[in-house]
Amino acid sequence: MKGFARSRLTLTLVAAVILAVIALPLAVSGAGAHAASTSPTNSTSPKFAPTGDLDCNGFSNIQKLIKDSMLCTDPIGYDGERFYDNGHYIGHDEPTVNFFSNSPGSGNNVQWQITLPTEHALPATQTFENTIALWVGMVICDPRSFPEKPCIPDSDQNHPARYAGDPNTSGSAFLELQLYPPGFYPFIHKISCDSTHWCAALNIDSLECNPDMSFCNPNCTEPVNFAFIQMNGVPPGPPGPADANNSTFTPNKETLLMNQGDKLKITVKDTSNGMLNKIEDLTTGKSGYMVASAKNGFEDLDLNTCKPTKFSFHPEYSTTKFGNFLNWGLGQGNVGYDTEIGHFTPGLGGDGDKDDAPCFKGPTLPGCLDFKLGGDVDFDGSSYLPDWPDGTRHTPTPVVMSSVLGNGIGPVSSPDGQSDYTHPYSSLQFDTEVLATEKTCTRDHLSRCTVPPPGSQFYPFFAQSGHGDSCTFTFGNDIRGSTVNDFGRDLQYGAPNIQWSYLDSSSGIMPNPCVPHTD
Repeated sequence: MKGFARSRLTLTLVAAVILAVIALPLAVSGAGAHAASTSPTNSTSPKFAPTGDLDCNGFSNIQKLIKDSMLCTDPIGYDGERFYDNGHYIGHDEPTVNFFSNSPGSGNNVQWQITLPTEHALPATQTFENTIALWVGMVICDPRSFPEKPCIPDSDQNHPARYAGDPNTSGSAFLELQLYPPGFYPFIHKISCDSTHWCAALNIDSLECNPDMSFCNPNCTEPVNFAFIQMNGVPPGPPGPADANNSTFTPNKETLLMNQGDKLKITVKDTSNGMLNKIEDLTTGKSGYMVASAKNGFEDLDLNTCKPTKFSFHPEYSTTKFGNFLNWGLGQGNVGYDTEIGHFTPGLGGDGDKDDAPCFKGPTLPGCLDFKLGGDVDFDGSSYLPDWPDGTRHTPTPVVMSSVLGNGIGPVSSPDGQSDYTHPYSSLQFDTEVLATEKTCTRDHLSRCTVPPPGSQFYPFFAQSGHGDSCTFTFGNDIRGSTVNDFGRDLQYGAPNIQWSYLDSSSGIMPNPCVPHTD
């Protein structure tokens, strides 16, 4: 059955609320989705190094990326169409599960428990062949990011996403706490820290566009702050987009390395100094953290000049109520779990497609990484084969994640205070951005917008294992002897979300089956 014809898995009890939100008018601008191609003229523009992080996508007019294989947030054009950075489509494929709650603290003080995959010996599929990163996310406050409007940290007083029809929607950036699988290294050129360990980093993406996207600075369209999770909390190199250098992307002796199969407790919360991102390895007893603070060198940029200012980032919202989304993201995202897929093709020369390069010899096995063309645009690489975790030794073990838990101690007047993390999120939504990469998918031809996409043999999905206190989620395939609910496999992604963007395919809000007992 084609994706456009699938029934949305909408929870009846909240349907009226959702319809009230999505029925508001879609903002449309003649400016379209394309970023401006003319550099700003300003005599006060600072000088920048020839390499850096001014544009996560690598298309800055004045600077090359230090690390080509950056994982960037996928923007949406102002008219709901594809976003173009200096004339280049920059989207990619990110199946996601987003969680919703009206409890104070659910948008700025959260905790996850995740068990990392374990690799089996070659020729078994390796995790990095399927996904180059897993991450948990959160919308954060950045008044110098799209739409260049003030924002109030940790507050639902912020104006919600622009597609709710509010021209004053608050300035937003997006935090991704990314976990990188082992085996395809070194990190600065590829995706892994070493041959056997997982590592993690804090990524913050902003968007330098004015409110109607008639101008996006071509020198710093999507700047990124980046810092590894460190045992001493000190970045190995400058994290800010204007000051990053090779050491920023080179793990050192303080970089937290995690073993395959380790069980992690991940905390993302606000503090008076900036957002704390902490990983506690419950298996080894080691831990690491990073605070997104001005003191640590984090920065935001001026729209017209790209001039950096040291900046401490804080969460945007208090809750994750439906509608508190990243206002420039292609998906309806805030607190959620994501798997970035569609970038790796095995073999030194790939499969001969234009989306193969650049290619590397290994060391675990040869393969090609593509980030410039939106990834595997013909959907014939590793991510779109049935080689995902299925409970056999032909594939790695699956990542296992608990339902996210939020702080529930009333309004967050003192985010440095104690947190109980006993409040589950009542509902969730599955979605994927793969439709944006499908060249035949257009607003006038929704029948061509399908999951799985044309050319793929398989599309991975979320599944549930266990019930109650032992309920967890996996991603990939049905896990033999473990899966109790796969939510219809690819049917879980629903249909094109035409109220937000037809390029986003989402299930609609549904009950969270992994709500722990609280007796």
